[in-house]
Amino acid sequence: MDAPRELPPVVSLSDAQQRGVRCVFCGVPLSAETAVDLGPRAIGVFESTVHWFPRSCRKDMPM
Repeated sequence: MDAPRELPPVVSLSDAQQRGVRCVFCGVPLSAETAVDLGPRAIGVFESTVHWFPRSCRKDMPM
């Protein structure tokens, strides 16, 4: 199995990509049927830690 793909920096993503509505890699729209959950990620924002929940499309997942 390939190593997990590194995510793009959160600040480089659109609002829709940050919310998991679009793929974090290519920006294609996602649905419950097409999305791959990449798991929660912690990031620092204004001296706090918050979690975001990135998703990708199946074509951008390593095989």
